[in-house]
Amino acid sequence: MIWLGLGWAQYENRLLVGFQETQAIYPGGGSVAFGPARFIAEALGLGYLEASGKVYLSLGSRVAVFGISSQGADAARLLNAYRYQGGLWVPVRELARNLDLYYRNDYGAPVLALRPARLLEVQRAVVGSSERYILRFDRDVQVRLLANNPPRLALIGVREVPEAPPNSAISFSREDWGTEIYLPQGNDPPRLLFLPRQVMVERGAQSRLPRVVLDAGHGGADSGVVVGGLQEKDLVLSVSQRLQKLLQGRLEVILTRNADRAVPLLARAQYASSAQVFISLHAAAGNRITVYSHPEIQTLRLLEKGRELSARTPASQRALLERYVAAPGSAARFAQAVAEGFAAAGMVANPSQDAMYVLSMAGGAAILVEVGFEQLRTPQGREQVAEVLARAVFSYLGLPEATPPTNPNAPGGNRP
Repeated sequence: MIWLGLGWAQYENRLLVGFQETQAIYPGGGSVAFGPARFIAEALGLGYLEASGKVYLSLGSRVAVFGISSQGADAARLLNAYRYQGGLWVPVRELARNLDLYYRNDYGAPVLALRPARLLEVQRAVVGSSERYILRFDRDVQVRLLANNPPRLALIGVREVPEAPPNSAISFSREDWGTEIYLPQGNDPPRLLFLPRQVMVERGAQSRLPRVVLDAGHGGADSGVVVGGLQEKDLVLSVSQRLQKLLQGRLEVILTRNADRAVPLLARAQYASSAQVFISLHAAAGNRITVYSHPEIQTLRLLEKGRELSARTPASQRALLERYVAAPGSAARFAQAVAEGFAAAGMVANPSQDAMYVLSMAGGAAILVEVGFEQLRTPQGREQVAEVLARAVFSYLGLPEATPPTNPNAPGGNRP
């Protein structure tokens, strides 16, 4: 017992962060350990931002958001950041939970560290005039750009990497803190985009067209709802393909699937994070239409992070950020406009809010539209649903509706 008492006294008020040591405090005399936020961020390579009465720490696409309290008892009770001695202190265990960090209590001393990560693969893709390298990991990681050309990146905490193919232009070097990756030389500086469990390194000209992602639900072995031999997966794919034709040419349109195949839920959410408009299409028995948006709470991690960054970003760079970060309330307003568009076409639709993972990573206006089978049974019905959605998208983005195609057999040359 004496030995244990001495051990506790030796470790009390210490905080071990990675390979470094700092002080832990217990605001309000409670049992919740707090550590210095900026020190933790620097020791673990986390992103750090103080803005608008909150402090943000990020690891890849994951963001921990803390309100700030000036009273220790309030900070401990609410698990807020605590302003103390000229700095901000954050609850260590809550930070670990939000960012999926390693945490344990060692004789009264909290221990906080990055979990070892593994780089699973590197894929190269060419999209229009831009080149992308997609780095996929087994967990979220922090990546820092060390050099522009050729690109050299720090993969913090990444201990395992795949074997580079012979004569590959990509190479790795192991470091004490993780891994450096070297990508081929190019003509343009790279841009980093963080998605769940992956980082996209992009360079080249950027598309100036707004990006719309259409997500046809289910697919593959997952048929969704089946009514009278009609399968949900087929009907919503048909609507998304029709909607793509109505939008393409004036917008950058991406389909999460363009065939009968399964798409993991995580991948659907990742698509949502890079779209100005994201529409997930589903069907249900009956004739009811519901348009869902995600409640704007902390789970909308990209929005929380992006809006705070936008306020501090130079005007010359803000336009790029605003392509991925919608104004507060945008998804709910878009859902309401879609519901009103259905009503104008004689179809009853109800806007609603529900926490859905496929919408939770969205940066733009993201909705899930559930349409009754009665509206989707015929090609004409599916075309009408696509037209309602197209008008709502153009209206939301401030674009005039597309001019109807000419029909030489119709009076005046226009389609009736």
